Amino acid sequence: MNVKIDITSNIPFYQQLTQQLLLAIATGNLQHGDQLPSIRDLAGQTSFNLHTVHKSYKELQKKGVITIKPGSKAFLINENATETQNANLSQIAMKLEQIIIEACVLGIGEQQLKQVFQEGVGKYYIED
Repeated sequence: MNVKIDITSNIPFYQQLTQQLLLAIATGNLQHGDQLPSIRDLAGQTSFNLHTVHKSYKELQKKGVITIKPGSKAFLINENATETQNANLSQIAMKLEQIIIEACVLGIGEQQLKQVFQEGVGKYYIED
């Protein structure tokens, strides 16, 4: 697994790792139901501390993206889990609302914001 972490960033390593794993899911490099590397294996592959990887996996578990089974095996949750999807959609809606408010405060127009959003969506969603 190829993980790119910016050591000069103010963002903690575990959050960067979490975002990298979410990006791998969004781009299809990781599929729902796939087993993730063990915490120890991923720490070895990335040269991260075990606690960093563990914290990232716990964050993904809290978001409802993975499930951790005894023996430190982590799996991506099946995308058909409707209850989890609804909870995740609610969290996304709240984050988007925060972004919209911030954009308004910064004087970014509605059309500009829609364009940025559409470009962002276009990076990860392929039209059928």
